[in-house]
Amino acid sequence: MTTIPVPAAVPDLPPLPIGALAACALDLLRETGDLPQPRHIGIYGSAQQLGLQFDSETGSLNAIARWAARFGAILVSSPLEDEHGPGTWCRTEFDYYGVGIHVYAVIHKTETGEQPVHADYPHEPGRLYGCPACEAHCHCTPGDAECVYSGPHNGLAAT
Repeated sequence: MTTIPVPAAVPDLPPLPIGALAACALDLLRETGDLPQPRHIGIYGSAQQLGLQFDSETGSLNAIARWAARFGAILVSSPLEDEHGPGTWCRTEFDYYGVGIHVYAVIHKTETGEQPVHADYPHEPGRLYGCPACEAHCHCTPGDAECVYSGPHNGLAAT
């Protein structure tokens, strides 16, 4: 009888350091330069994931659909109700060289059911008083001053 040696199990690889995940984010953005770009990127070392957040406006649904199509992923949208009112959570997930990528946006509706539009473009979202879209929900980003939204903020702004 012939015996075939069975190789030892391959050990699990150690998690990537945060710098390698940041380099992965840079590579991903370079490779997808022709796609709409997110407004916020989160790097999650413990989960080995990147989060790409798009603006809370209806155009983000098309942007996320393009990301899903590029990477052969499925676009998922589901209704939600949070402190900002009714909305839709749009997302797709895929792997990029072993790193989990989560592309998402939460799109809120106004009392009329429509997404508010920005007034007097161009300006940074969340920075113009009197703009219905800027005042509709929190637009705070890490390191920036608090946005013009009068409700609860997401805690990302520099205080």
